[in-house]
Amino acid sequence: MNYGVFIASLSSASVEFFETAAIAYAQARSGYQREAIWGTITGLTLVGLASAALGTGLRLIPLNLLQIFIGCVLLWFGWGWWKKSVLRQAKGRRAGWITDPLEAENIHLETQHRGFSRLNFIVMTKSAALEALEVAIVVVTLGLASRAWHEALSGATVALLLTVAVVAVLHGYLVKVPEVLLKLGAGVLLLSYGTFWLGEGLGLKWPLQDLMLLILIGFYSLISILAIRRLQN
Repeated sequence: MNYGVFIASLSSASVEFFETAAIAYAQARSGYQREAIWGTITGLTLVGLASAALGTGLRLIPLNLLQIFIGCVLLWFGWGWWKKSVLRQAKGRRAGWITDPLEAENIHLETQHRGFSRLNFIVMTKSAALEALEVAIVVVTLGLASRAWHEALSGATVALLLTVAVVAVLHGYLVKVPEVLLKLGAGVLLLSYGTFWLGEGLGLKWPLQDLMLLILIGFYSLISILAIRRLQN
């Protein structure tokens, strides 16, 4: 089993699923529980079906070209997550989707509607789909580059189940999720895998082969600690 791909998929998917859960929970507390539930299910399902078709098509592309493309995608995602998390951790700030998810995502609900609100359902579907799209991109790229589809899909599935369990059992403690550290860890993993696969796609022969991933993870982790301390001073 490729534990690295599983953990990378689990941590990355958890970030986005928790963000979706926070938006759905905020909408449900506003009085639109059915819209929140069905909007989330619809958004996740639509992206899931689309990503399954996308993954099948991308398998036809030569591996070295895929590795270059995948490396760039993971570096782009990883850098964005890493940068935001380092700044937030250094300044002691939390992500907006934890403190006020609707305002952070600029979501305005229809509040004067009786019965099932189609508008709020569409708003939730769109929000869930956008977050799920990032999960799909990361999971598909991890699976394609490593050929560890089982681990990539299992990691995302466990992340989804974990999020559902937390919201169902501990929804009152959702604000205590360490979202900054979670996203920082995911960013470090994506940067490491992105660097590794980009190098392989360009024909670079890594010393120690797959063990080089551990060195890259350690390197980016060290850079994270130094960057946070630097910004705190």
